[in-house]
Amino acid sequence: MNRKFLTPDEVATHLRVSAEVIRRLLRRRELPAIRVGRAWRVEEDELRRWISRRLVGVTRAHTGGPCLCGCGNATATPRARFLPGHDGKLIHRLMADRGLTFDAAREAVRRLHRPRVQERLF
Repeated sequence: MNRKFLTPDEVATHLRVSAEVIRRLLRRRELPAIRVGRAWRVEEDELRRWISRRLVGVTRAHTGGPCLCGCGNATATPRARFLPGHDGKLIHRLMADRGLTFDAAREAVRRLHRPRVQERLF
């Protein structure tokens, strides 16, 4: 039997998070581990598999459509319309291509960011 078990503090050091975050994951049973008395132990191979499963889930779930500024990069989430800081590029492009004033271009970008869902009735 050549398995290596890590303590929550060692896992926290490895993942560069606080030990309390790891303990919370263990209590919620989100991180595979065994309990020996009151102590938690995480098998090193199981930790590697858990990390690889989490990495695959992050790359699939957090990629969105193309940034609307025209840079061609994908946004961070499916609901995001711009990469952080890229709405200024779109404002500049609207001003240059369509001849809009700064205020009109900014208002057009704001409508893209926060489209009106429903008119108020009262």
